[in-house]
Amino acid sequence: MATIKILIEGYARELPTGWQASSTSCLITTDNYKIITDPGCNRQALLAALDREDLSTDAIDYVFLSHRHPDHTLLACLFERAKYVTFDAHLLYDNDVMLEFDTHLFGEDIEIIDTPGHVQEHLSLLVDTQEGKIAIAGDVFWWLDGEAQLPDLNQEDPSQAPDMDHQALMASRKKLLAWADYIIPGHGKRFKVDR
Repeated sequence: MATIKILIEGYARELPTGWQASSTSCLITTDNYKIITDPGCNRQALLAALDREDLSTDAIDYVFLSHRHPDHTLLACLFERAKYVTFDAHLLYDNDVMLEFDTHLFGEDIEIIDTPGHVQEHLSLLVDTQEGKIAIAGDVFWWLDGEAQLPDLNQEDPSQAPDMDHQALMASRKKLLAWADYIIPGHGKRFKVDR
């Protein structure tokens, strides 16, 4: 079964004229692959986390990008040997070759699912682990630092994306809460789904 290690817990702080933010980055290990999710934009923190795992950037087979925001994607280029699974028209990038991918590209334990709302093109992962099903949710769920982490379908998303769709976001949240035992949000702590 796949294992998930949170390398960096995502954070988001509103500043008087902007944001200080970087996404949650995870390492998924399967029998065949090492996968980094949303490498974020804090280079020092990401390289230190990889060093703690005794991994070089060349050890990563795939980078999974949930959506286009730079606080999730800026450091993707660090992994020069990796292939990139992106929200962008559901394409796998292998250097300059762009291919469609299957939802079980990483194996039967990991499903790539559409979760629009925060932005129109947004993907999440649903991973079968020994703990249960874990959703790596990108910004389907995210919180500001210090904000109470209450998974509310109706919670407003302070994203300023022009294609943010609250109705689609609520449907994506509902789907992940129904399918997952645990959710790893784009910014904030992993939480258990209460049923």
